[in-house]
This record gives sequence, structure tokens and C-alpha cells, in this order.
Amino acid sequence: MFSKLVLATALAAPLGVFALSSSALAVTEWQPNGDYNPRYDIPLRQQPSMHLGVIAARPAMSCAAARKLVRDDGYHNVKTDSCSARNYVFEATRHGRVVVLHVDPRDGHVSHT
Repeated sequence: MFSKLVLATALAAPLGVFALSSSALAVTEWQPNGDYNPRYDIPLRQQPSMHLGVIAARPAMSCAAARKLVRDDGYHNVKTDSCSARNYVFEATRHGRVVVLHVDPRDGHVSHT
């Protein structure tokens, strides 16, 4: 019985000392920015503005850039039919066949008919 009491005291004494030391380190007064460290500050990301009235227009690619895009897709003998504001039309050959290609200047999407 006596050994259990000694064992309990031996375990409780160091725990009591550690508990007192952590409470001694506690901040007793509020200090604005007292413990502030800017290295641990997480910056907030800027959210894009979602105004309905503001539309960000992307510039359209040029007719020459669209023609190069068609050539880079593997078409040969690329000839320009028309380069209007909304659609670029090219005539080209691929695997011996003549195809008509339409390029959307806003996103570069190539479709053939």
C-alpha cells in the first residue's frame, strides 16, 4: 500500500511541475499584435469581380496566326478563302483530299466540312 502511494506521488509531482510551467507562460494581458509573426500570415486570394456589366473581351487571333494553326495541324497547300470577323475559312489538302476548314478566331477551334 505504501509503495502505491510513493509511486503515485512520484508520477504526480513532475506532472504538477509541467502544468505550472505552462500556466506561467500564458499571456495575462491582451496585446494587439503582440504575438504576430508575418511569416505565418496566410494571404487571402483576390476573388475575380463578377459584375454582369463588365465583359472581358479577348483579342481574336489574326488571319495569319489561324493559317499557321491549320498548317501546324498537318494540312498542306493552305489557301485563305475569307477572314471575316467571326470565322476564318481556309482551303487545304490533307492525305490527297481537299477540305474546307473553318477557324474560330476567338478560341482557335478548327472544324472542317
